[in-house]
Amino acid sequence: MPLTKFQHEVLGVIVANRSEKSHFAGGLVLNAAEDSPRYSKDFDVFHDEVSDLDVTSEHDVVSLESAGYAVEKLNAYGEWDKPSSFRKAIVKRGDEQVSLDWAHDSAFRYFPIVTDPLLGWRLHLFDMAVNKALALSARTVTRDYIDILELARIYPLEAIVWAACGKDEGFSPLFLLAMMRRFAKIEPGTLDKIRARELDPIAMKIEWITISDKAEEEIIRLADTRPDMPIGVAFVDDKGEPGWIGANPDLRIHYGSIRGCWPTISAVDEP
Repeated sequence: MPLTKFQHEVLGVIVANRSEKSHFAGGLVLNAAEDSPRYSKDFDVFHDEVSDLDVTSEHDVVSLESAGYAVEKLNAYGEWDKPSSFRKAIVKRGDEQVSLDWAHDSAFRYFPIVTDPLLGWRLHLFDMAVNKALALSARTVTRDYIDILELARIYPLEAIVWAACGKDEGFSPLFLLAMMRRFAKIEPGTLDKIRARELDPIAMKIEWITISDKAEEEIIRLADTRPDMPIGVAFVDDKGEPGWIGANPDLRIHYGSIRGCWPTISAVDEP
């Protein structure tokens, strides 16, 4: 999101507390650039372990209070003095505020946590795309709809959907895509509140129908022509960049794992 001046200042205070164990995720990963399509009112910090969440949330609060911010701790999901898989606080100064959410999330992903010049440490964009696909399959939230359209300009939607089934084995690619279609819509009155640049809802719907129809066709074609292809995997090129094997048969299968891993290429000895 294009960050407000206040959000930039808050980020500057807590970025030093980020690490592979306590990294930024959610919409911030995609939308922190100035030309991003939407604003947000919260920062999401993910953790593989609840114990890390407890420690880093306390560190963040101390850092913010030491920098002169007021921090209102919210405990809808558990008391602050007890281990919890979710903590929330509102960071305030004057009339400005931002929500800060610390959450425990599955450590299963396709790529390791990556460094970022603005965010310190963050989720890989492809893993964010996988998470967004699963989120959109379960709820109608306009920001998910905006984000999946942006992410599908980076990675083919069919590749995102195929890989997302590895993080929730209850889905097949076509089933997941069908659920995403069910919830992909704009909540009335929401778009004007969060968009940072001109977003035409009709053009967005046309784009969504186009890419989701193409994704369905590509998924069916791959399943028909490569019935041995495992579901719930990513496809990467020689540089480890995700793509769609249906468009580039030279791509290799890349499996998700706990904490993710970088694809490697091993030389093959000639016989």
